[in-house]
This record gives sequence, structure tokens and C-alpha cells, in this order.
Amino acid sequence: MSYSTTDIFTMAQRLLVDIEDDAYLDNMLQYLNEAQRRFATETHCCQAAVDVTVTDNSLPYTTISALISGSDEILYVAKVQLNSGTNYSSLPKASMTEMKNLLASTITTPTRYSLFAEQIFFDLHPSATISFGATIFCSYVPTDLTAGQDLVIPDQWVQAMVHYIVYCCRIADRDTGLANGAFGEYEAMRAQAAAFYSAQSGT
Repeated sequence: MSYSTTDIFTMAQRLLVDIEDDAYLDNMLQYLNEAQRRFATETHCCQAAVDVTVTDNSLPYTTISALISGSDEILYVAKVQLNSGTNYSSLPKASMTEMKNLLASTITTPTRYSLFAEQIFFDLHPSATISFGATIFCSYVPTDLTAGQDLVIPDQWVQAMVHYIVYCCRIADRDTGLANGAFGEYEAMRAQAAAFYSAQSGT
């Protein structure tokens, strides 16, 4: 199921024993957006496979992000797959310092890629006439939510969002003991998610 901001606020209010007077409700959207952005950045749990048409020897992250609904920025590119005719092969990745010489200007299909300055660079000559399809497998930071929207964070980590909101509310109350308890719950789920997605991507 999908969880909306309202669902998350209700769960947080139960833990805060705040169902009737809504003492914390005004700030919960701000806390939730902080939680979602932080959790996505620290775990890489928001992931997408994006189909693009490449027409240059570099591809900015902003171009990829614009093709993902609810994406604010790309965090990490895990894989680049060529989609040319019947050829669906994964390009090998090279660090920028180990990138070989660019291919001849008559060659229009890359043999490898590298990442630098939030762009994907292909080993194609700048003067080559380039047009090929690719699927970019990546993680991203979601855009901030508005009231009533569904969360982008996968459902299994929703309770981390709830505990982070509770943590922020307790900090606002200057209740260090309860705040630390709520943050500990958040941190345990964050560590679990980070390990899960790291193993999944092979990083």
C-alpha cells in the first residue's frame, strides 16, 4: 500500500499521544520532508531505471532527474545499459583518471563510461553524430512532499519516517531522553536499509 503524509502524521501522533489536540501537527510536514531527504541520501533507497536517448558524449544528472517523477536530484549511477537495436549490453565503468582515449569520430556507440561532476561521460568523440538509447539505473533524492501526497520512500521503511518525526517533536520539547529513544529507532532502520541497498547494488 501507499502511505500518504496524513497516514504518517497519524502514526506519529499516536506515539506522541497527540491524537486529539494536534499540538505538533503544524510542523510535521517539515519534519517529514527532512526525514525523507535524509533517509534517501543515507540509504539510496529511492531507485529508478530511466530510459534516455543520448545525443552527446556526456549526459548530465539533471537530464536524468527530470525524467523521474518526484526526483529532486540524482545521487548515484549504478549501471548504464545500452539499448541499441537488439543489443542490450551493460557498459563497463572506468574512473575518470583511467578513461582511455576517445574513440574515432566515426564511431557512434560507446564502449565505456565514467562519472564526473554529476555527469555521465562516454568515450565518444565530441564531433561524432551520436544517437543511441540507454537505460540508467540510479538512486535519487525525492522532492519535498505537500500535504496529502504519497511518500516516495518504500513502504518497508515508513516507520523510520514516523520515528524521525517523533524525534524532531521531542527535540522541540527539549525532552532529550524521549528524543534519543526515537532517534535510536530511526537510526536502527536507517542502518538496516543502508546495508540492504548496498548489498543490492554491490557497492
